[in-house]
Amino acid sequence: MISRIATTLFCTVAPLALFAQSVELRSSDNFINVEGEIVGYNGVMVQVQTSVGVVAVPASEVICFGDACNDVIASNPFGLTASAFQGIDAGQSAAAPAATAAASDELTVGFSAPEYAGLHRTVTGAYAVTTSTSTRVELTAVGELLLQNPNTGDAASLALSANDTTADITIGAVSLNGTAPVAYATPSAWAQGSDLTHQLLGLKSFSVIAAPNAGISEISINDLARIYAGEVTNWSQIGGADVAVLPLQLPPNSEIGTEVQRLVMAPAGKEIAGNVLTMSDEAGVSASINQFPGSVSIVSSALANEALVVDVTGTCGIALAPTTFNVISGDYALVRPIMATYNMPANTGLIAEVFDFASSTIAQGLLVNEGFLDHSATMLDSAEKNARLSSLLEASFDEAQRGAAAQMFQVLFDAERLSPTMTGGAASGPEGAWNRAMLINLLNLLENDETASREIIFVGHGESSAGSAAAIDASAAAAAAFKTLLEDVAAATLAAQNISVSSYGFGNVGPSTCVDGQVAGSEYTRVEVWIR
Repeated sequence: MISRIATTLFCTVAPLALFAQSVELRSSDNFINVEGEIVGYNGVMVQVQTSVGVVAVPASEVICFGDACNDVIASNPFGLTASAFQGIDAGQSAAAPAATAAASDELTVGFSAPEYAGLHRTVTGAYAVTTSTSTRVELTAVGELLLQNPNTGDAASLALSANDTTADITIGAVSLNGTAPVAYATPSAWAQGSDLTHQLLGLKSFSVIAAPNAGISEISINDLARIYAGEVTNWSQIGGADVAVLPLQLPPNSEIGTEVQRLVMAPAGKEIAGNVLTMSDEAGVSASINQFPGSVSIVSSALANEALVVDVTGTCGIALAPTTFNVISGDYALVRPIMATYNMPANTGLIAEVFDFASSTIAQGLLVNEGFLDHSATMLDSAEKNARLSSLLEASFDEAQRGAAAQMFQVLFDAERLSPTMTGGAASGPEGAWNRAMLINLLNLLENDETASREIIFVGHGESSAGSAAAIDASAAAAAAFKTLLEDVAAATLAAQNISVSSYGFGNVGPSTCVDGQVAGSEYTRVEVWIR
């Protein structure tokens, strides 16, 4: 079954006849479509009793359909009024406000590199022939779509941008390093909102390869940027051998050259020096590392010689290799997320639905054939998990950390870590896009029988300028926010699969990677997903 935000986050449930005072709550972009009896309202979320349990949806985001809408509003014990809804459509009732007018989009899409046009063609072509939502889809040309929601009247077109024009949506690599402004204040904003700035379509990674005589086994992104900027000229300056550094690069105007500038140099605020040796292709660069003493380069992980790969460290000094799990979880620093960046806001959720499809199991399988990583949810190797927890027994902690370490060991001892991992708290556009795709991955997994009657655990880690206790509190709050989100958007699936959800915060105790966010602030949080 294909799972997307448009279909899985807000499940369509039982027929109206099963409920005495049944209504249908539906968003104008068709993201939300729930039928049942309204049983509660807390000022923000309206609760609906369905055949699989209570489902909560944001009242302001939905239109109430059905004759029972006005009856419920006229007489309910929880303070629900007509103004709480986006609109009401109660058939011929003159008292009902008019439903929200249909919206439309005519957007163009362009690409920062030619290979991303192939990614777009794969996603849009597969979406056109496999979509299971009510959206009507017409593939008018390769990579071009006409979309219509018959329930709301919303319509959208997605066409390829002309070469001499600026596209409304650009598909290309986007950095998760460095800083960026806040785009989403809470998890629900990027999960339920249709006003998206970015969406994740594909995933690759870079690897750092270095000559054996360089004398290093790991390197930080900042030191890598300093090397290419000409600030580090001898490996001994960063803990290596007393050997001159020889950086190699692909042409700056090539796809890889452009991405190195965007993902490595720009976040560090540096430019590549003019005397860096340039080679014409990645294969030539990889072969030269063994031949040129002190040489180093950044290449696609798929083409890297594993014997020459060095681990990459983050700001806190945790070194990670570009393994598949480290990359798709976002733990590894040099990930290459390929995203759709909206250069203008969309009026409907129809285009977002198309790009959400890129994270479906069907699309992921197709994109692997084109060299992208399948970022569907998977489990961490048990040995690696055990090594991480065992390290807690040998570490030294302050008073606040000791309690968190003991709880972390106890809670996660018999659990397994899943790859979906999110940025907590306020998120930038790219972070929100990453989180949204990871949530889709998690929802896809929850539909499998193997997850039935198990517990999903949101595990927060974090840093705070106020110290360990504040970091623990912040991480616990971030994990709790994701727990609430999952319980809201996947209530039907959780009930049907008998899945429970819990959350914990361990602050700066035992993180799997350095906890850095793009949004400037005194606290950064990161939320892992575990299952037991």
